[in-house]
Parts: sequence; structure tokens; C-alpha cells
Amino acid sequence: MVRNAWAGSEEASAALPLKEIMAHVMQRNALQLWSWTTYLSDEKGNRYMAPGTEAEWEDAESDALTLAQIATSLKVADRRLDDQWDRYIGDLEVAALQSAAAAEKHDFEGLLKSANAIDARCVACHMHYVPELEGASALSRAKR
Repeated sequence: MVRNAWAGSEEASAALPLKEIMAHVMQRNALQLWSWTTYLSDEKGNRYMAPGTEAEWEDAESDALTLAQIATSLKVADRRLDDQWDRYIGDLEVAALQSAAAAEKHDFEGLLKSANAIDARCVACHMHYVPELEGASALSRAKR
């Protein structure tokens, strides 16, 4: 039992299932981080949506640190799916921390590189555990 400090009562742990963490916590924060490296092509031309102000760079760093902390929280034994889990989560954590360091330095190229690394780590993990998330062609490759 875990004590709920807000309600002042004893109740069972409110730990979210892994599927919920990935869909509602991990994905949301990854999308927030990737929004700082979105490439736009419109009537105004081609450009990245890079952080421009000190507050935006701070937000990008916070988004990256949040993603790293989510990865850290998934390292606990009861979240481990198999022997490769720690590698996938560890690689994501490293890439997120690299992203945070780039944002802290206002280094857009570093932010872009680490955002791409985070995406690659997410795709690799999906291909191992839930290839259907990456589409029909990925699912057929995973079944081979």
C-alpha cells in the first residue's frame, strides 16, 4: 500500500500500465521535444521551428530532461520486458540528455542531431516490441 498524501488515505499504488505510459506520457513529451526541430515548408519558405527566445530554449531543455526522466523511471525491474529493455531505455535516456545539453547551449544543430537520435531509438524499440506501431511494412519485416 502507498499512502496518498493528498487524500490522507491508504490506497493501492497508482502506477500506470506501460502501454499508458508510452502512449500518454512518453509520446506526448517526445512530440513536445520534436516540435523544436520541426521542418516547415510553406508560403514563407523552408525553415526549422527552432527555439528563438531564452524561454523557448529553456522549454526545449525541460522537454528533453522530462523525456530523460521518463526513461529513467522505466529502468525499474517490474517494467523490464526482456534482456534488451535496459539497452533500449538506456539509449533513449542518453539521447535525451544529449538533447538537454544542446538546448542548454542553444545549439540547434546538436538539438536536431539528438532529436533524430531519439526518433531512431524509439523506432528501434518499437520494431523490437510493437512493430505494428511503425506500419504494415515494418510489421512484415519484423515477422521475417
